[in-house]
Amino acid sequence: MKRNRYALLMVCICLMTTMQSMSIDISHLTLDQKIGQLFMVAAVADEYIAFWTLLKKRLKGCRLHKKYIAHLIRDFNIGGVIYLGKSDPIKQKERTAYFQSLSDIPLFIGQDLEPGRVGSSIFPLMRDFPNNETLGTINSEKLTYKTAFSIGQVCKTLGVHINCAPVADVNNNPNNPVINDRSFSGDPEIVAKHAIAFAHGLSDAGIIACAKHFPGHGDTDVDSHYDLPKIAHDTERLHTIELYPFKQLIANNIPAIMIGHLAVSAFEPQHNVPSSLSKNIVTKLLREELGFNGLIITDALDMLGVTRYYSGGQAELQALLAGNDVLLCPVDVPAAVAAIKQAIKDGLISEQEIDVHVERILQCKKLAGLY
Repeated sequence: MKRNRYALLMVCICLMTTMQSMSIDISHLTLDQKIGQLFMVAAVADEYIAFWTLLKKRLKGCRLHKKYIAHLIRDFNIGGVIYLGKSDPIKQKERTAYFQSLSDIPLFIGQDLEPGRVGSSIFPLMRDFPNNETLGTINSEKLTYKTAFSIGQVCKTLGVHINCAPVADVNNNPNNPVINDRSFSGDPEIVAKHAIAFAHGLSDAGIIACAKHFPGHGDTDVDSHYDLPKIAHDTERLHTIELYPFKQLIANNIPAIMIGHLAVSAFEPQHNVPSSLSKNIVTKLLREELGFNGLIITDALDMLGVTRYYSGGQAELQALLAGNDVLLCPVDVPAAVAAIKQAIKDGLISEQEIDVHVERILQCKKLAGLY
């Protein structure tokens, strides 16, 4: 009897695996499903303990609520979830299992588990890891790799597939309110080698590494959570310092890169266009000039560095038109979906172009072991 039950269980698992394998074939997806895959929405593991996260989101906490995320999964076929704010490991695993049970296509689960103040604000156990500044000062690539591998194991335990790390920004502005000790160094070569070691550590633990914040958030005195930082350096300086770590990461096969919300006039002359929404930066610079073929993810689209200038689904649409694959923390998914569908009708983007983005997302999901 036990043997028969085991055989039945294995048949069920095989059938489920076959169904999931079929779902990654883009030819089986409807346009709604394909558009949905582009979105990785913000969520919290527990609304009570994430009170301050909800407050910082300026009373838009309903967007982070479990019931609302369930609605987006069922009705808008969203492709993933990123957990924000302080979290509880057990509740996060339970919530992830619930979200996954609702989705026809396995969800991409992300989190900001970089060592230091960001990670430790999420899980107290992350305080046991040295921050990036300390790792860069010790300057042992082996230690950086071990740190990242251990964090990757934490990600695995939590059911997280993509970690928004390493930070590849060069810490070259003492007045920077958001990067500083999150950077490995003010020396681009040290940043590059430790970012590579960190990415390799995550990869060997089975986690997708996502380097941030392209094209470089180090030399700013404004936090893009609250406004749009402006970088006025010329292209020679940017290629030599800010872009150097990203170039080295690309040469070492970094699987994903996050685009920051930065006004970089040398690459994007149009006023108040964030790098995350700039085709000149996302497609022409990162894709074509630097030759990056991996997954491109926006920084959170609910940050004021974007929302001061774009609303009503337009930020998400412009980010897609710029060449991003994943639209992170969209403000209004229904409005964004409507804007993307209208853009297809208007000929601003084709369904075939959306297919290219979705293929990258599905390949990354496969790489992360979702199938």
